[in-house]
Amino acid sequence: MKGFWNLVGFEYKKILCKKSIQFTMILSVILTVFNVSVTLYGDYYVDGTPYESNYAAMVKDRAYARSLSGRPLDSGLIMETVRAYAQIPPSDVYQATQEYQTIARPYSEIYGVIRSVFNTASKRFNMEDFQILTKAEADGFYNIRHDKLAQHILQTHMSDKVKKQVMAMDAQIKIPFTFSYTDGYTRYFILINTLGLFCEFVIAVCLAPLFSREYTYGTDQLILSSRYGKNKLIAAKIFTGFSLTVIFGLLQLTLAFCLSLAIYGAEGGSSPLQLFNMLSPYPLSMAQTSLLLMVVSLFAFLMTGAITMLLSANLKTPFGVIILVSVLLIAPMLGSVSEQNILFHNLYQLFPTQMTSLSSVATIIQYEFGGFVIHPYVFLPLFALTLSVILTFLAYHIFKNHQIE
Repeated sequence: MKGFWNLVGFEYKKILCKKSIQFTMILSVILTVFNVSVTLYGDYYVDGTPYESNYAAMVKDRAYARSLSGRPLDSGLIMETVRAYAQIPPSDVYQATQEYQTIARPYSEIYGVIRSVFNTASKRFNMEDFQILTKAEADGFYNIRHDKLAQHILQTHMSDKVKKQVMAMDAQIKIPFTFSYTDGYTRYFILINTLGLFCEFVIAVCLAPLFSREYTYGTDQLILSSRYGKNKLIAAKIFTGFSLTVIFGLLQLTLAFCLSLAIYGAEGGSSPLQLFNMLSPYPLSMAQTSLLLMVVSLFAFLMTGAITMLLSANLKTPFGVIILVSVLLIAPMLGSVSEQNILFHNLYQLFPTQMTSLSSVATIIQYEFGGFVIHPYVFLPLFALTLSVILTFLAYHIFKNHQIE
């Protein structure tokens, strides 16, 4: 085994000693830090005039939200918010009014959470609508949410069995929700898809030369004719590829998560996911959702690593590998597939960059096979693992059996 670990160490040196790799990794870390904190830069404008810095606005809104944390999101709190917003006089920019800044703004997080339930396909529920919300509508808030979610589920082309299971999940959610400040977690939910793209691109850059470099420099002849060329050397390359992927992916995911909580606030981990997505049927907390996102993203990174190694074993130059993987990563982000087409929608979620999105991990559309219903946050990592094993097997044998020129 000592010989194997020496080979692994040598492969790590070949990757990490390249200045281009070092630059790419450092740049990805800088981009991660920037992506977490970007909303704090600049100023908060009211009617075209700087009112306060974005950082000061975040601190102020965080304090307002924390003062409401722990209260049930029931009709009492909703009507309290309505009364505060009712104080805002007619204005083209209501945020510029003194009444908003002093009376209504402390409740802005509540307004932001509940308005999605009252939005319809034909009309956006705006502030003026909220000002005249009735007590009966506030009392029926959770019934309206349930009916809207049920309608959404019924309009999909999932089987009746799946629809019942999704509604059964929603029935497990405790109501009324307990309000809490959760921006540390929700910021992570928003940025993780972009973070996934950064990580997967770096993985492609690092692993692209793993096999193709041997073709470029003609060292494949030495490897395949050496004593361990057709087993330990290739196994060491594959182990290096996957272990580097796991280490780098975990570091980046953990860095982004810890920074989000450190900057925006660490509370709200036990709060329901519905405070971020009111129409989600999953009985998950913010902390559980964050963990699922990290796990699924890590498997997406492994799949990206396997794809890169397969291409590296097939192509003669690392540049071609990086181009192809980049297209695979970016192209799916440029479009979307409707939930009405279940097959193509579910296939679309299997692209590496789509797997790192909360909309894929916690989509309302389930995977169904032979009567078995599998949640997306279970199926996606299983698919990534299975495909990674298959692609690794192919990469191993392609490099092992290729004809030396």
